[in-house]
Parts: sequence; structure tokens; C-alpha cells
Amino acid sequence: MSRDVALVGRRTGRRIALAIAVVALGTAAVGGWRARMPELRVYDGLWMLLWATVAVGLTGALVWHWPRERSLPIIATAAIAGCWLPIVVSASTHRMPLTARLRGSWLLGGADVVGITVPIGFVCLWLALREHRPTAVDSSP
Repeated sequence: MSRDVALVGRRTGRRIALAIAVVALGTAAVGGWRARMPELRVYDGLWMLLWATVAVGLTGALVWHWPRERSLPIIATAAIAGCWLPIVVSASTHRMPLTARLRGSWLLGGADVVGITVPIGFVCLWLALREHRPTAVDSSP
């Protein structure tokens, strides 16, 4: 009986994580879309979302068979790095100081919304997709 209750609780938790992921990634997409400035060719929020998606996709393929607890920090790191790497690349490409580029992106380019919601969204998505498999320590009486 307690095992059935645990399975229902885990299923509910995964659904909640999926809902949070959809809201967070949707907020990032809308925030990136609204903050774009096509006349200046500034698409910082959308680039951040794209690079984070590619980074998490590639990393997720590598760590898919790892236990969820071991792969989660790797996915979180990939989401954060993938999110901020296009700003760093843009700063070096345009020979700008990194702090000025980060500040401009944070204030004008949508990085304030996207930079926070993308890692949260991908971590929750990973929790929703990956099932928790109890180990011998978890299942002890």
C-alpha cells in the first residue's frame, strides 16, 4: 500500500515539475520575444534560449542513462552555461567589455527574464522527464 502511495506522489511531483517547466520556458520565450530589437539586430533573449536548449539537449543525450540525482547538476550547469555563453561570445566578437555587454543585455535584451527562467525551466523539465529510481538505501524499512 505504501508503495502505491509513493508512486502516486512521484507521479504528481513529476506533473508539477512539468507544469513549472512549461511556464518557465514559456515565460523565457515570451520575454525573449518581447525584448528583441530587430532594428538594432538585438535578439539576446532568444539567443540565450536557443543556446541553452542546444546545450541541454547535447548534455542530456550524454547523461540520460545516469541516475537522476547525478545528472541533475550537470543539466543545471549546461542550462546556465548555455544561457549566458551567447552574451560572452557576443562581447568578444564585438570587442566590448564583458561587464558592459552583460549590463546592456540585462537591462535591454531580455536577459533579466530569460537568464533566470531558462535554468529553472530545464531543471524542472529534467525532473519531470527522468523518473526517480529508488536505491537500496531509499527502500530500506
